[in-house]
Amino acid sequence: MTPKEQQLVWVRAVMAHLGISANELANRAKMAPSTIQKPLNDPEWPHILSGRTMAKIAEVAGLQPLEFPPRSGGGFGEPEATPFVFNKEADAIGSNLDRAVRELCRGRNGRDPWVMRSRVLEMSGILPGDILIVDMNLQPRPKDIVCAQLYQWQLGKAETVFRVYEPPYLLTNSGTTSKPVPVDDQDVVIKGVVDGLVRPRQ
Repeated sequence: MTPKEQQLVWVRAVMAHLGISANELANRAKMAPSTIQKPLNDPEWPHILSGRTMAKIAEVAGLQPLEFPPRSGGGFGEPEATPFVFNKEADAIGSNLDRAVRELCRGRNGRDPWVMRSRVLEMSGILPGDILIVDMNLQPRPKDIVCAQLYQWQLGKAETVFRVYEPPYLLTNSGTTSKPVPVDDQDVVIKGVVDGLVRPRQ
């Protein structure tokens, strides 16, 4: 594994551990989103992350640079969605999928791809494995499907979830019932609006 590949594996592990996108990680580290998005999303990107960038990311995660987060931790179960990881060595179908997702995100800051892992929105037509394109710049409207974060400040953790926005609540849309979650912009924060979907071939 090259030093660049090792860096990117670590950055993705940090994102998964914190339950946040590349854009949110950049915001927390107080750097331009492209600093993280370009090397993650473009296999041909020639540069490695600087020591300063690595230190900032490590500080956000409470780790040392290239120190991997623990595999288990308190607070949340299996993630509802995970950041989409581009696979530069995918087969022809996978490569086409990567290209489609990259084109939907290219040239527009604040657009992040996520892979749905649960069925909380299956009655909205969103299934496990679907790739959701989240635009962080859109203002949510009633009935939008949104990406939100549920914070546990005492544990320093955040869970990324996808819900239907019915102001002031976030709702699931599946065959099971769940308690509406009120958006308070402190413990529950809407991060963006889903404005695209890619469904991989099964």
